[in-house]
Amino acid sequence: MTEVEPIPGGRDVELMISEEQRALVDVVRKWLAGCTDLARARADRDATGLVRRGDVAQAAGLGLIGLLRAAEGGTHADLALVVEELGRAGSPLPVGQAAVVCLLLDEADIGGDAAERIASGELIAVLAAAEPGQPPVRAVRSGADLVLTGTAGHVIGGSDAGLLLVAAVTDEGRDVLALVGADGSGITRTWRTALDLTRDLTCVAVDGAVAGPDHWAEVTPEVRRRLLDVATVHQAADAVGAADALLERTVQYVKERSQFGVAVGSFQAVKHHAANMALDVQCARLTVRAAAHALDEDAAVDRARRIANAGSLAKEACSRVAGTALQLHGGMGFTWEHDLHLYLRRIKTSELLGGTPRHHRGALADVLLSSERISSTAAAA
Repeated sequence: MTEVEPIPGGRDVELMISEEQRALVDVVRKWLAGCTDLARARADRDATGLVRRGDVAQAAGLGLIGLLRAAEGGTHADLALVVEELGRAGSPLPVGQAAVVCLLLDEADIGGDAAERIASGELIAVLAAAEPGQPPVRAVRSGADLVLTGTAGHVIGGSDAGLLLVAAVTDEGRDVLALVGADGSGITRTWRTALDLTRDLTCVAVDGAVAGPDHWAEVTPEVRRRLLDVATVHQAADAVGAADALLERTVQYVKERSQFGVAVGSFQAVKHHAANMALDVQCARLTVRAAAHALDEDAAVDRARRIANAGSLAKEACSRVAGTALQLHGGMGFTWEHDLHLYLRRIKTSELLGGTPRHHRGALADVLLSSERISSTAAAA
C-alpha cells in the first residue's frame, strides 16, 4: 500500500495509517488471498450465494466482524481498511455490513444475543435499507411489535444472510431499526442479476414482517444519517481496493506486453495513463480515509462534507481507473477469462450503490450553501 507524506501541521497526518492498522491490513490481505476464488464469480450458477460459511467463521475468528464492538475497540477508520482489502481481493464476504450491524445492535440494545452470534460467525447479518432517493421502508406500531412494509432493492449479501437489520421510518417520521429473520414471515428475497459478478445482490421485499418488542428500537435522525454515511464510505472504500488491484495488474501487464520489440509501458502515452491511474487511486484512497475518520470524530457538518467528497470524487476516480485499465490491456482486457472485467463490474456497481456521484455532489452543494448561510448570519449579527 502506497503512502503519502503528511503536510506538517495539517490534518493530513490523520490520513496515514498506524503500525497497528498496517498489521491489520497485512493480516486481512494474506487471509483473503487464501480464501477468495474469482473463478467462482465467472462460473454459471443459479441463486446460490457466493459466501462460504467457513470464510465467515474465519473472519469472525480474526475479530473482523466484531471490530466495532466495545470489546474489540476498533474504529470506522479500521473497518474502512478492511473493506478496501475486500474490494482488492474481489471478495463476496459482507464483513463490513455485519460489523456495522453488530455495532448498531449494541447501541440500540436490541436483538438479545444476536450481536454476539453475528460477531462469532454463527449468523450472517446485513443491512436492509432503501437506496438514497428511494422510498424508505415504512413501520407501523402494533402494540409492542413493529410491522414493516417496503422494499430494499439492493442488499449486498442478502441471499446468504440469516438476519436483516431493516432501517425504516414511521408514519410520524421517526426513524427505527428492526431486526428480523431473513426467512421470516413477510420477507421475500429475490436474487438479482447484476453487473457485479463478485458479490450477491438481493431485492428484499418486506410485506407485513413483524419485529418483536425486543427486536426494534426508535433511533435519532443522527443514527439514520450515520447509517447512510457508513454505506457510502464502504462502497467507496471497496471501489478503492478494486481500483488499486487494477492499477497493480495494469502496470505489471504493460511492463510485460511488448510491441515493436519494446514493452508498451515504455511508450510516453502509456506512462501518462498509468500515472493518471495512480493519482486517481491515491486521491480516492485519501478521500475515503478522511471520510472514515469523520465517521469516528467529526461534527455533523464536517462529516457530511467529507462523506459527500468520498461519494462523488472517490467513486468517479475509481471508475476512471477501471476504464483506463481496460484500455491499456487492449484486447486481453475484453476476454471473459481475464479478471479485469470482474473488478470493473464491481467498481461500476459501487459507484451507484450508497448514492450516485451526482447525488453526493448535490449533498455537498447543500452542505456548502448551508455553511455559507450560517456564516453570513453570524457575520450580520
